[in-house]
Amino acid sequence: MAANHSDWDFGLSRLTKFFFGPWFHERTVDETIADAVLAYSDEPAGEAASAILADAVRLEQSSLPTEVITTVWTVASYGGYNLASFGVDGRDWLRQVAAVCSEQARQADPAGASVVEPVEASDESVRAVVAAIAAAEPALAAKAEAFFGHEPGEVARALELVAAQVDPDLGFRLLLRVLNACRVPISDAQYAQYEALGEVFGYGRFHVSDVAHQTRW
Repeated sequence: MAANHSDWDFGLSRLTKFFFGPWFHERTVDETIADAVLAYSDEPAGEAASAILADAVRLEQSSLPTEVITTVWTVASYGGYNLASFGVDGRDWLRQVAAVCSEQARQADPAGASVVEPVEASDESVRAVVAAIAAAEPALAAKAEAFFGHEPGEVARALELVAAQVDPDLGFRLLLRVLNACRVPISDAQYAQYEALGEVFGYGRFHVSDVAHQTRW
């Protein structure tokens, strides 16, 4: 697992925040991607770009159906940059994200390689994330159906596929984003589980706490 020096969310899950609906085109798409890369000045140069790049490449090159990619992006960004509405293919979108972030990473470190290595995840971490997704599914299903018209279990299944077939870390980060975006209530026990997973994945101090307020709903 690559070192993460951010106190906040990172990677593709961070990017969804910058397109959180409604997205009014005050910035171009590429400018908005760059905004996510440069969001926090205390992060090492190029690290944010490399993290988003890695997530985008792994997801784009995975065997997941493109509809799964579109689903997790749409729900995590709360439909802000709705790919279907703009006629954008989910994998084409990830290629665009990767292109912008690759250039940003190159500018920060011209000598650095932009090679994205496969994830070596333990079976235990995959099971833990899939279990967290399954526990959240009943409450998430109601919200996802109300906001986006998804069938019960559709969003949870998409997140499970990301966790199991691409990267459990990415799957868990997207789960946190989806719960936040869809305003899904969580229990104290669920939040404790999320904190434990955050420690396993080396998240910063303000990452998991982004959903702490949802235990009071």
